[in-house]
Amino acid sequence: MTKEERVIRYFDLASTPEYLPYDTSDLRQELNITEDDILDYRKKLESGLSYRPVEKRDIVVKQVIKPALKKCGFSTSGLDWRRETEDAYIIIHMQNSQFNDIANGASFRFHISASKKEEIREKISDQWMYNQGCELKQFDFLPYCGMLSPYYSGDMYKIDGYKDYLPTDTPVEDICRQIGEDFETYILPPLCALTSYEDFQKLRADKLARYKEKETRLLRYYHAAQANTCDLSGIGYHMLVNLRKELELDTKDIESHLEWLTVCRENSRFTKLDATEIAIRASKEERE
Repeated sequence: MTKEERVIRYFDLASTPEYLPYDTSDLRQELNITEDDILDYRKKLESGLSYRPVEKRDIVVKQVIKPALKKCGFSTSGLDWRRETEDAYIIIHMQNSQFNDIANGASFRFHISASKKEEIREKISDQWMYNQGCELKQFDFLPYCGMLSPYYSGDMYKIDGYKDYLPTDTPVEDICRQIGEDFETYILPPLCALTSYEDFQKLRADKLARYKEKETRLLRYYHAAQANTCDLSGIGYHMLVNLRKELELDTKDIESHLEWLTVCRENSRFTKLDATEIAIRASKEERE
């Protein structure tokens, strides 16, 4: 094999359960490659990306999010939007992760809240900071609370970043199409229908109540299982056992939608780690 073929083989093996999360120095030695060889190959792939993750995020904001919000009656100031109702402002603030780069991808969230006109402090664009803890975020509106989205990362959208130790390059058209559907189909219609501060509070209660639904609880469990796939006996595993009890799920529940667990795996950082074993095993243990 050529050196590049050996490096490709390294990445193929290093991202498998046999090596994760352990030291791969023996594998590098076996394939006769160095850390510099690995870095050079990554740089080669990065140089061939269609756009960097942050550039894709900017395209989505410019071409999809801003026009959709404008159409719904929101005015904009930088990364803040607002729409006036009879007694309040509906406020949307976009917040970016400070760790955005090619390796971590571009992560960002939308803080969605309401402020009564009589309680506005200083600038309207600053109100989202005072409203934290009584707000909604983008995934609160989506089917299954966004947990089957390819761009789901906790409470943030995430574009690209490394998978199996290598950079990804999702077509920006796909990203625009999915996030555009999120906003135009699920997020904006209920926000456009609001006419008062009280309306927003009712909407917030309805959206947050969805986290009690069994399907949402099940997806929380699947994501936690996928995150702890390498830890079959340590702290992470025991946390998963306790989470299953907290979410009031049993083995039958967990075995009912294993196809969703496959989606979680495909959307995770390490796509070769199958969490089925740990998910089912933890479902059969009692809390310690």
